[in-house]
Amino acid sequence: MDTAKWGAKLVMVAVQKKSDAIDLGGMLRSELTLIASQGYPTEIFEVTAQLAEHHEGFAKLISHRIPFTEAERAFGLALTPGAAEKIIVTFND
Repeated sequence: MDTAKWGAKLVMVAVQKKSDAIDLGGMLRSELTLIASQGYPTEIFEVTAQLAEHHEGFAKLISHRIPFTEAERAFGLALTPGAAEKIIVTFND
């Protein structure tokens, strides 16, 4: 959060087992927006069949698969408007 640019958005998309302190003053000074998402404990079971059945369609949403060793390139793509749709960073090739 210390390196966020003015007006940046930080989206938390995963469950955090341990919460770190958030510098609210820093958020105010940079006008950082914090957006949290929430999953529901049963939703994965409700959509798994559809994901499996239509996996080819969902795969089209991914524009890039980049190995973790090239994570910096993934960030570069993500920061470049129009360069990528959805980037998946993989840990196993």
